[in-house]
Amino acid sequence: MSLTIVRGSLGGLPLRAALRRGALVAAANWPVVLAQFVSVSVCRLALAVPVISGAFMVAVLAEADVRTMFADGITSATGRVITSLLHRPMALWSFVGALGVVAAGSGVVSWLTQAGVRGILNRGEHLADDLQEPPFRFEAFSRAGAFSLEAFMSAVNHLGRRYVLVGAWLYVAYGMVGAGAIGGLVLAARLAGRPGWSMVLPVSALGVTAVALVMVAALQLAHALLQIIMATDDCRLSSAVKHLRVFLLHDARQVLGIFSVVLVLMLLATAASVLATAGLALVAWVPFVGLAVVPLQLAAWLVRGVVFHYMDLSAWAAYQSQYRRYAEPASAGSGPNGSRRFLV
Repeated sequence: MSLTIVRGSLGGLPLRAALRRGALVAAANWPVVLAQFVSVSVCRLALAVPVISGAFMVAVLAEADVRTMFADGITSATGRVITSLLHRPMALWSFVGALGVVAAGSGVVSWLTQAGVRGILNRGEHLADDLQEPPFRFEAFSRAGAFSLEAFMSAVNHLGRRYVLVGAWLYVAYGMVGAGAIGGLVLAARLAGRPGWSMVLPVSALGVTAVALVMVAALQLAHALLQIIMATDDCRLSSAVKHLRVFLLHDARQVLGIFSVVLVLMLLATAASVLATAGLALVAWVPFVGLAVVPLQLAAWLVRGVVFHYMDLSAWAAYQSQYRRYAEPASAGSGPNGSRRFLV
């Protein structure tokens, strides 16, 4: 479908209004928050299978303690397994191959789920009218609720292939960032071996880590915006990249404003989660009361997961609102109450 795009046809929303609109659209479509939470949890559980197998492999080959390897989480355990297998190439490549296959399969499932989730939010944002304007109106809130199983599957069928493609390119970009970080650390380690260069390695490790985190955040933001553009303009990835470049030049301040606010909220939520986990660890030492720690930890994990995914989808809907006001689909027409027809 070819669309005539009228650039800058509507003014961008103020930051507070955009965030409020995104939060309300995500809340009106709360089933997609649960869908994304379940999808991500299943994918992480699938990734844990080869890591656990690798840990047992290391335990057999090197007589290591499996519980110690998982003391700091699944990510730390992955690094320890790879380090332990460096001198056993066949075992190492078997582990990396299994991890790669599971990661690819999990990625496809996650991206297809994102296609359905983003499609529902796209439709809900279409129908939301001026939902962000006070006072709160339940009719407008209900109208923004666009979730149905048929609409979800329609969005998966329509956007799934394009979302898998952009997700694969995201993995390639992650690989390039990782390769660059490893190369920088290897070079720093070689320089640190020279007399008078001992401080190069810790300084380089700090700098490489900071640059890698910034690049990963930029890639994730670009990934989310490309998904928005492909859903809104109903275009291919190549066209979405061109639209993204012009959109960032035009509305970079609004995009970075949403990103900064959501990042701060994520950091605060993470800090609260860490404090709650530490509190539960202390409760575990209390006789009898400690028996309640397991269900409390499960409840905390569920609440934390749902809250984080709700914040993520609220930000996505806020980006969606800003982009829709930048690039108005002129051929979309108008639906009931002045809303535009859903393209997906």
